[in-house]
Amino acid sequence: MAVTFDPETRLNHMEGYLGRFHLNLSFEEGRVQLLRLRLTGYRLVAEIGDGEGKKRVDDMIKKGYESLGEHWERDSPDPYDDPCHSQYEILAELRSYVYRDLSEPFMAFIRSEFRKIFVPTLRLLTELCRSANKYTWEQVKVQLQEIMTEIDVDVEWEVCDEYMEGYLAKVSEILDIGDGGAAGGDGRV
Repeated sequence: MAVTFDPETRLNHMEGYLGRFHLNLSFEEGRVQLLRLRLTGYRLVAEIGDGEGKKRVDDMIKKGYESLGEHWERDSPDPYDDPCHSQYEILAELRSYVYRDLSEPFMAFIRSEFRKIFVPTLRLLTELCRSANKYTWEQVKVQLQEIMTEIDVDVEWEVCDEYMEGYLAKVSEILDIGDGGAAGGDGRV
């Protein structure tokens, strides 16, 4: 029999984990884990239906970024503080993986979890960015496809889109991003 926890219990466990998560991870691994944990936290809050839950998740994750930055003595801003700028930064970070000497276990993790971490994160950042000068979701998808090819991610866009749309359907209300549909615009920056 599998052990399952209700969403509130899982949020409590996540909060405990965030107090120590950075101790055994590289800086890059910690940042990716924080992206993943925020996505998980938002999904759990949506399952609970708690209006204050988003703030709780954001506060937990912010503390995680602070702990990570202090541990590695590096600046570690929360991407959700400036979603417009973070679109560019995350895409640049992903592109840099091709040229950097990162461990194979880390790259295997990135490849296997790409559609579950980076696709929804970048979609949320695109939706949350209110600037008229942002990338549209279609522009981000083109860049993600290039990156997926460069770092050898073996997943089709249909799978990514299906996962992302399911995720957006769950969290769009708590994030106040409308119906979870594609970002508007004609594809030009």
